[in-house]
Amino acid sequence: MSLASRSPSAQLFAARARRQRLRRLLGLLLALLGVAVVSGLVWLVGWSSVLSVKSVSVEGVPSPLTDEVLSLAEAPMDTPLARVDTGAVADRVSELPEAASVDVRRSWPSTLTIDVTPRVPVAAVSADGSWWSVDETGALFGAADSRPDDLPVLTAPGDDSSSDVDDAVRAAGVTVLTGLPTSLYDLVDTVEAHSEADIRLELTDGAVVRWGTADDIDRKAEVLLALIGAQEEAPSSYDVSAPEHPAVNP
Repeated sequence: MSLASRSPSAQLFAARARRQRLRRLLGLLLALLGVAVVSGLVWLVGWSSVLSVKSVSVEGVPSPLTDEVLSLAEAPMDTPLARVDTGAVADRVSELPEAASVDVRRSWPSTLTIDVTPRVPVAAVSADGSWWSVDETGALFGAADSRPDDLPVLTAPGDDSSSDVDDAVRAAGVTVLTGLPTSLYDLVDTVEAHSEADIRLELTDGAVVRWGTADDIDRKAEVLLALIGAQEEAPSSYDVSAPEHPAVNP
């Protein structure tokens, strides 16, 4: 039967069928094109050298430490950036004593950025013939030949001997230091942590402060500053271990 002899309804049905076949064919072509595009992008990002590591940027540490960070990082140069194990790189850099935390991120198209948050020194410790900085966690870092001028000295059992330092005692001394207001911290020359219950401060004017435990830091600091302000001459010692019953020894 010729097309001309078909009824109008048959012609309409045939035209509709052709459009449906064309839509299905177009949909299949678009799906194939989408798969090809996605596959190409996966290959480009994950396997080709176009978006591979070409450079490493180190942030957060002074220049002298940059080379050490790069050495510890062992960045996989020329590896696709998407396939770099940033956690493994961060773990390796975290071995740097000066690093409090490490974040490694991808900076597209071809840079691996290592952002190091450095430890902040609050005191200095003499051990093994060197001077070490101590941060608020009690960690030692940054060995030097001489005492840092701007840090109070922290002493604790074992610091100057072959025995291990009592970490809990040193941590108690650090807790006191980091809890002091700036006005009092600036007056401290030495912190002697004999035990967790016997922490003493030596002020820059030579007076010794019997501090006691690391409890009630705010109250003890308030009382001590009031006592210091009330003295015409520096006494030999203060005792704020019991802040409600302080004492001053001339």
